[in-house]
Amino acid sequence: MIIFSNIKIKFDIAIPDSFLYGITSEIDRTFKVFQLSRALSIFRVENIFIFHDKLINPKNEEIKFIITLLEYLDTPQYLRKKIYSRLDFLKYVGKLHPIRSPHHKDKISLENIKNGETRVGFLEQKDNKFFVDVGLDSLINYQGKFKQQGKKIDVKLLKKNNFMIAIDVNREEINEIYWGYKVSYFSSIYEILNKYQRSKIILTSRFSENFKNDSHFLSKLKNDANFESSFLLVFGSPKFGLKEIFNKEKIPISNYQSFNFFPSQGTQTVRLEESIFGILAIMNNLSNS
Repeated sequence: MIIFSNIKIKFDIAIPDSFLYGITSEIDRTFKVFQLSRALSIFRVENIFIFHDKLINPKNEEIKFIITLLEYLDTPQYLRKKIYSRLDFLKYVGKLHPIRSPHHKDKISLENIKNGETRVGFLEQKDNKFFVDVGLDSLINYQGKFKQQGKKIDVKLLKKNNFMIAIDVNREEINEIYWGYKVSYFSSIYEILNKYQRSKIILTSRFSENFKNDSHFLSKLKNDANFESSFLLVFGSPKFGLKEIFNKEKIPISNYQSFNFFPSQGTQTVRLEESIFGILAIMNNLSNS
């Protein structure tokens, strides 16, 4: 997130579901998704869109692994066992370091909770009443709009008549620098591109013009920014670049701005997870330009 005056510039990213192409070891696959989750969290990405790569066509099990592990890593530790207790492919997550985003709060006793504190909760139904598990030593009475057992929601905790209740809270109301990311899957990259103005879409390619962090780009970035939407950074696959992916989808790539963020790179290739981390770091650094 970049701040110009009172305008917060946010970046979402789009990656292909072939993200794990060529990685066969389950522990290596786990660590690669962990690196992606770390990058999203460090640079405060709020939306990661995963689109189907029609050139590689990865298996459904591989796609499920990426999506589930990303969602698992974004979930506070006090809820992980309850939500993901029976998934065998998560057997290596215990070797990963905690991400420790602001919404990954510690499990504490009810008496130590602050009035008005925001937490991620897990919705549970008992008889005709709904409660949320928010990492305390007891469930909290939920008084909100959701009625779906097992749903993960954001809540604000309030003391009412000597009791603690949980009410709904919008992301915009949460007074934290970051509150995690949302994972969405699409069968076509076109569906994602169609959600954004073309001026707010940035493609990444080593065959494009070199990215220049200059006053012209900063001015354009500021002019295109608004409060309603984010910029979208789009990445190719470990095997194919965006040119091949766009050609397969019959999308004219020339309609979009594209940059090479790693000119004169010292390696033959830049891995996808390295590219994501590096480009997010470059865009984040614009706040100091």
